[in-house]
Amino acid sequence: YKGMGNASFEWDPKKNETNLVKHGVSFFLAQQAFLDPHRIIAEDIDHSKTEKRYFCFGKVDDEVITVRFTYKGQT
Repeated sequence: YKGMGNASFEWDPKKNETNLVKHGVSFFLAQQAFLDPHRIIAEDIDHSKTEKRYFCFGKVDDEVITVRFTYKGQT
């Protein structure tokens, strides 16, 4: 992922299935939001009580996708 160093993505298969049913978006598709050169990363202050969480807003297939994520090993 350009501008993201050696980024890799991990997710729980059960959460992926839940997300697919609930939002119609797989985590595999959602990770493509990070490829958008105009993506925006913002801290998710409301959900960052025990660990820092972030939003990625990025365009995928002509739609903007919002992805909530954490950096592995960061608290």
